[in-house]
Amino acid sequence: MGMSLFDPTTWRWPSFRGVADNSIDKRMMIINGQPVEGSFDVYNGYTFQGINYDNSTKYVKLVENNFVLGNVIGKIAKSLSNAKFTSENENDKLLRVIQNPNDKQTTEEFLKEFCIYLLSPGYTMIWKKWQSVGNMETLQLINLNPDDTEILANSIKTVVDGKSETIKKIDVIFFYDVKKNINDDKGYSRIRPLRSQVKNIEDAQIAKNIQICNSGVTLISPKATTGSPIDEGLNAPMITMPTAPGQAAPRTEKDDMEAKLNTRGIQSRIIVSKKGVDGYNLSEGLNGLKFYEMVETDILAIYDAFGVPAELSPYGKDNTFDNKGIAESSLYENEVMPIASNIVKTFNAEFAKFTKGISVSYDHVSSVAKTKNQVHETNKLIIDNLSTLIADGVITADEMKKILTDMKILS
Repeated sequence: MGMSLFDPTTWRWPSFRGVADNSIDKRMMIINGQPVEGSFDVYNGYTFQGINYDNSTKYVKLVENNFVLGNVIGKIAKSLSNAKFTSENENDKLLRVIQNPNDKQTTEEFLKEFCIYLLSPGYTMIWKKWQSVGNMETLQLINLNPDDTEILANSIKTVVDGKSETIKKIDVIFFYDVKKNINDDKGYSRIRPLRSQVKNIEDAQIAKNIQICNSGVTLISPKATTGSPIDEGLNAPMITMPTAPGQAAPRTEKDDMEAKLNTRGIQSRIIVSKKGVDGYNLSEGLNGLKFYEMVETDILAIYDAFGVPAELSPYGKDNTFDNKGIAESSLYENEVMPIASNIVKTFNAEFAKFTKGISVSYDHVSSVAKTKNQVHETNKLIIDNLSTLIADGVITADEMKKILTDMKILS
């Protein structure tokens, strides 16, 4: 997860030419029957045009416009916002700032926005906006949207609340999801190698919309009848009486039929041909297609890339209440808590002069609490059983300690 889609150390490249251009290795491979040129760099590995998103991609906007990406990252962001920050010092200055990060956001809103900015492009920044430098009561923490930010050598150019800002780098805290790009201060987005999956999902949405818009019979015309004006096709003029001098040419049978059919709640969706043909349902071939089932593996690939268990997706298997609870607890342990821990460690280091240290917990979340209780009960049973073995002389106390250490019950 987070690594390049291709590993040149293990992959046997189906290339038909390789060209050494200074230190850059360029190769060609066949994708969908077409040659595609790629290049290797030490940060991204081999990347191929059309497979990975390029460096100019606006990942935050991409997440906003794709319902699967938005849903996946939104789940993590919402979970992160359930954080409970504490300190041994009730009057801890850093804790007060976190409880009121800025004039426009609550802690929950701030954390959700931070998470979306972090996970979309793989990095984000927080502006330490001091009104009076060193006075924590005047400090505001403001998330900077990576889509709207240009990172320069000593400063950051960005947009905050619609206003352009140039901020010194020393007043900005950087956070990274997977790793930092060695070439600049940006990070690596987990979305980068998922371009094909995202495109498939978008295409399925478009196809579904076309199916809905084109549902029903959209081509209607009677068969031509020998000996009637319809022999000429439906372009035959209707027999009408002029209503005024200079009246336009009379309407045709085709015009009249289309006008009547298209007034029945399905405007502009019925066409009548000028020649006699049968009626056809233009979407009949699509009715048996299940578009989202077709991209199920693409959806699950995105869930997996962000560590969201399949049980929390619309396609999760065995979605019982208990399974969802375990899956939710897993999401907290594997994704949410590491992000929260990173925030706490970074803030404690950044504002060391103003705090004795803050901590974060999710023990109040029901799924996390339930899992912890289950682990506690299991560990207690193991310890009781081992104690019985000691009493029976089967193992020694040192052997019991080693067993518990190996099982990570003791540290």
